[in-house]
Amino acid sequence: MITEIPTAADFHAAGLNQLYLAWQIAMQATQDYEEAQQLAVELDETEGVTAAAAYWLKSQPALANAFGLVQQAMEMALKGRIAAISPYLLIARDPKDWPSGVETRSVPFSEFRTLDAADLAKVHNTFASIPLDDGFRVFWDGVRRDRNKVMHSISTKTFDPAILIRSILTATEALFPEIRWPQLLFTMEAEGKYAAYGLSVDDHHNIVMGQIDIAVRHLTPAESKRFFGLVPKRRTYMCPLCWGHANRDWQNDWPALAQLSSRSAGEIRLRCIVCGETTEVERRACINPDCKGTVLYEDTCLTCLWSQDSPDNFPSGLQNDKLTISYEYHFTFRRQGLIQSSFGRFTDHAAAIEHVRRALSAPYLQVWHSATISRRPIGNEVLGTWIRELSGLVWHPEIKTLFGDIRIGPDNGPPS
Repeated sequence: MITEIPTAADFHAAGLNQLYLAWQIAMQATQDYEEAQQLAVELDETEGVTAAAAYWLKSQPALANAFGLVQQAMEMALKGRIAAISPYLLIARDPKDWPSGVETRSVPFSEFRTLDAADLAKVHNTFASIPLDDGFRVFWDGVRRDRNKVMHSISTKTFDPAILIRSILTATEALFPEIRWPQLLFTMEAEGKYAAYGLSVDDHHNIVMGQIDIAVRHLTPAESKRFFGLVPKRRTYMCPLCWGHANRDWQNDWPALAQLSSRSAGEIRLRCIVCGETTEVERRACINPDCKGTVLYEDTCLTCLWSQDSPDNFPSGLQNDKLTISYEYHFTFRRQGLIQSSFGRFTDHAAAIEHVRRALSAPYLQVWHSATISRRPIGNEVLGTWIRELSGLVWHPEIKTLFGDIRIGPDNGPPS
């Protein structure tokens, strides 16, 4: 009797785990390379090319192992598909070659010799109602041959992240068509090794967005459309849902991986290739003078990420970033239920005071009722507070509250 018979689900899970591990190896190698490039600013162009070649040469063992994992993952997936028909189809050779005594004792499935990798596609297509197409069979044979060269001889083939990424996504497309690769990454990150200790990591979205961005940069436009649905030559935007779920405490640069559903000037449906969700957005011009974006969500521009009702970086024309920190001013803006800080460098007190007056006068900043100005370091010298009163904006040098709220009286005037 045969015992411990593996199920299709067992093979399925094993295959996905191996693809995920191969993906992580490719991502880590690429991220390390990009970080090294950013740090090696002293290298000239020729030295940079030489260093890059040396880096990828030293990365070949890890990348080759990752490619081997892709082949093993595909093998597991094919076995899973065959096992879904009947696991006994996986047993190879004649009965005379089976483990001795199998007819009189219990023998685990693992003691039987199973089909060779070269026969899996043929057996699958013989018994499956929906066979794998010729394109997959060519791809499968190529991956298997390259893997055998790497593992059993001295191979001259070199691997780069693009080859691995393309192979992983092709394998997933053919053998796990029900899987959205970004969603699998979210699941794997959430159920990672730290989950065993009940520890949660709050940067899942950051990690997955960064990895999909790397993948898109290493694929051709046609491949990005095929694997992720990213339409070539169409503008991309930050997904507001991914932005909302991401940890924004440490990251400044964000990948734009969402696109409008059509090129129509009035299109308001924005689809993200990472989370897969479609969001309704607002179409109007961004207030940032350096941004031409026209796609907003909850008053945030999805091109430059400027908050449309934020006083931060208000373009008054009075700032001078070339000045030293000794010319820096701190602004405490207030609105109902919210206090927001902003900074800027100005030639003197008058310029800083005028900057805040212009900011509070801007139509899109009318929700802010007051702003206190101080010199850096914070609290060293408080200049006073602008307050929005019935008569307009009024300067109060005597009001020097930095962090507390300023209570506006019944007549919307300053506190007595």
